[in-house]
Amino acid sequence: MLDVPPLKPEAFPIDLFPVACFVTDRSRIIRYANTEASSLFDSGLNQIIGLHIELVLTPAAKIFCNSYVYPLLHADGCCEELALTVVTRTGTRVPVVANARMHGSEFVLWSVMRSEKREKLQSEVLSARNTLQGQSRALELLASRDELTGLLNRRASTQSIQTLIAAADEAGTDVTVLLLDIDRFKAINDTYGHDAGDNVLRQLGAALQSTVRLHEVVGRYGGEEFILAIAGNEEAAARSLNERVHAAAASVSAPGAPVTVSVGLRRRLRSDGATLHEVVKAADRALYEAKASGRNCSVIEHNGTLTAFC
Repeated sequence: MLDVPPLKPEAFPIDLFPVACFVTDRSRIIRYANTEASSLFDSGLNQIIGLHIELVLTPAAKIFCNSYVYPLLHADGCCEELALTVVTRTGTRVPVVANARMHGSEFVLWSVMRSEKREKLQSEVLSARNTLQGQSRALELLASRDELTGLLNRRASTQSIQTLIAAADEAGTDVTVLLLDIDRFKAINDTYGHDAGDNVLRQLGAALQSTVRLHEVVGRYGGEEFILAIAGNEEAAARSLNERVHAAAASVSAPGAPVTVSVGLRRRLRSDGATLHEVVKAADRALYEAKASGRNCSVIEHNGTLTAFC
């Protein structure tokens, strides 16, 4: 530390400091104020001295001081970083940060700094954060959705089914996975063009989305394949979903022959502990069997056995 002589206090009077300082007595009357205080309150010093402090505070600030600040001052002797709002002579509200300290038992010493810039910066930071959060949610949505159909994409749909399986295991419930493929889809593309094929995919995606119910999952698995899942111990629930899937396909308007789908199912019993990968592989085998059986039908796989599901 440099050995330098101290400056004389009288060379730096309190009026030079860029902070409003004032003193209130036990009646909360302002008994002293510096020049910066007169600037803060937009009043001359002669208009501030003798003023009750509550006359320069907003109603909310008055309540805060009476319920929190003064009790804490009497208990601990000081309060720091108080967010208050003062009212100037012209009625302008000014946000401030204040520190207060007891001086003996008679007076309270106040130092008050404007915080408009800080509040503006905080508001800008919050606005930027909200914008970034909104953009992040939008990106997450884009990353989880299939661009053509608007359904969950393969990654997001398998994640949703994993979550469904975990919840089902905890509840002691089975989960049935359906893998479906549009019949003769290549012929639609080859005969009528890829725009027609894309239109079929969009229509089927919308139809499937509208037919699923709460706690059912639907997504585009890839190409002309879609994946669905339903939790429930009753086979009737899976049959209902299977019927709704075929009805959704029948509702699609397409050039040429009506749109049909082949469906492969695999029911994951809560007791077998099969992974989703194993379940999907089994449903895929059932789907190929449905294709080989003439299409426009459903086949379920169970313990290696493939059976018509209708």
